[in-house]
Amino acid sequence: MTQEHNPCLGLRIADRVILSRILAGTWRVDAENGEIISRNTGKPLKFSYQNNGYLSTPCRYKGFRVNITKHRAVYIGGTCRTMDDLPVDLNLHIDHINGNIEDCRLANLRLIPFWDNNHPLSGRKKRIFTDEQTGEIRRRYADGEPPRFLAAEFGVNKSTIHRIVSRRTYAEVGL
Repeated sequence: MTQEHNPCLGLRIADRVILSRILAGTWRVDAENGEIISRNTGKPLKFSYQNNGYLSTPCRYKGFRVNITKHRAVYIGGTCRTMDDLPVDLNLHIDHINGNIEDCRLANLRLIPFWDNNHPLSGRKKRIFTDEQTGEIRRRYADGEPPRFLAAEFGVNKSTIHRIVSRRTYAEVGL
């Protein structure tokens, strides 16, 4: 049984900022090293670590502060030539093929649907439950066991249990 996923159409403002800076010549992409080079300094932009582990930098655009992630800047700058080339499905995420989120070389980046981005061999997220454990959680929840009991037993947050039973995670695993 395959789950149907509908596109969520839209455009990220960060993508528009990145491409406008690239097209204007303010930034240049060094795809081989995974860097964004400033025209003014000739040096790579400085990115800092965020709470989620990704490298990002703030940027001003039309009076607004926009957060730009390094991997997204390298991918957009390296693959898009016009505004029409920007991904318009908000369900598409940029994945690090080797799982190292610090490796932002263009050869290590790919555009994939978010439901594939949580695959054990994809990105930095690792599966914490086996298919059998996932099935057990869903069966016990369906039998009326409260999520807080399941969360305590499996050593996770209650919201993790809700994501599993609603199939936002582990969607490919049957009951």
